[in-house]
Amino acid sequence: MIYDRRLKRVLLTEEDGLVIPERNQLQIEGKVYCLKPIDENYRLSKGGNSSVYIIYDPDNQEVDKAIKISNIAEINRKSPEWIKRRYGRFMNEIDALNQVKDETIGNNVVRIEKDGMLEIDGYNYPYYIMEKADSDLGSYLLSNPLALDEQERVKLCIDIFNGVSSLHNLNFYHRDIKPDNVLLFFQDVDGEDVDARKFIWKIGDLGLCQHRDKDYDDIGEKIGPIGWLSPEAMNKYLTEKYALGLDCAISEESDLFQLGKVFWFIFQNNVPIGQIVASDFNSQVRNKDFIYDIISRMLQYPKSRRMSKLDLNYSLQLLAQEFGV
Repeated sequence: MIYDRRLKRVLLTEEDGLVIPERNQLQIEGKVYCLKPIDENYRLSKGGNSSVYIIYDPDNQEVDKAIKISNIAEINRKSPEWIKRRYGRFMNEIDALNQVKDETIGNNVVRIEKDGMLEIDGYNYPYYIMEKADSDLGSYLLSNPLALDEQERVKLCIDIFNGVSSLHNLNFYHRDIKPDNVLLFFQDVDGEDVDARKFIWKIGDLGLCQHRDKDYDDIGEKIGPIGWLSPEAMNKYLTEKYALGLDCAISEESDLFQLGKVFWFIFQNNVPIGQIVASDFNSQVRNKDFIYDIISRMLQYPKSRRMSKLDLNYSLQLLAQEFGV
């Protein structure tokens, strides 16, 4: 393996555009593993502050794990503050995943398998291995817009709410909730054919995850993806450095705002931008007025007017009963 310090990324070795397994190996706890791209469309890997690849045992070609390697090597006292913050985020991500794994309620957050340090080109980089998803919500739903019936869409909303709630119960905010970070895992149903596979949805990519009592942000930093940002995240990005007294604190309510946008995407395959009204919500789902009311209350501009997590949980339980989830 090589690390390109210009690109700040672990790179796979290729020849004629093809990955060479025997030259893309890592040794973990004395065992040699091979890497390959998580997606052929993302040759450099998927991830902003990390490198993410499929990892597999060359003696056993079954592939069901992914590895995420920090772009920042192990820090020391002389490391710049911004490097310490980026490194701290990755370690915070590992901490959150390990904590939620130990909770019985953590079934809708991607599961970490192990973590540690890898030596690459003489430097130590934190890493962790996790279960590999079959797809993500954005890729799957846009490629298969009719694949999910209304019952499955309601279940999807409940699954990802449960994942976000698991993090909140441990005092972590996700802060990067978008379709690409909602992961799909297929689970075969015993005695049924492949068409009877069960959909399990989980929250993944905790790279921007923040503990309630820790702060790894830069002043005026953009936290999260444009199009999915909460008002306070946009305030932070645009105005925090000017100290105008606006709400720039990203919190539990910010996750609920992003979750509301994802719920909207789930039911009608687009993104709500700006002020919305009931006529904008043209999904054909049953109880659409009730579902619109839930989402619109999640998308209120001020935090004080947004639907609380407790009320959202109750409303989703009502939907679960109505749709037989």
